[in-house]
Amino acid sequence: MTNTASRSRYFLDIEPELRNRVKASAALKGKTMKEWMTEAIIAKLEDEIDEAAALAAMSDTEGTMSLEEYRKSRKER
Repeated sequence: MTNTASRSRYFLDIEPELRNRVKASAALKGKTMKEWMTEAIIAKLEDEIDEAAALAAMSDTEGTMSLEEYRKSRKER
């Protein structure tokens, strides 16, 4: 039984200047434009996951106070 990966095609209209920049960057790295674009998409998705995790960690409010609470505490001094 053969294991074939299913893929879908996505057509992207981009400006010629951007296409040329992608093509040049890919060539400098010895990659095809497809490989370069795939890696760029994966990197962007990983960045978004990292950002979401960082924001979730920042939302931990234990030991913090609101701006209103801070101002009130400053007035009481």
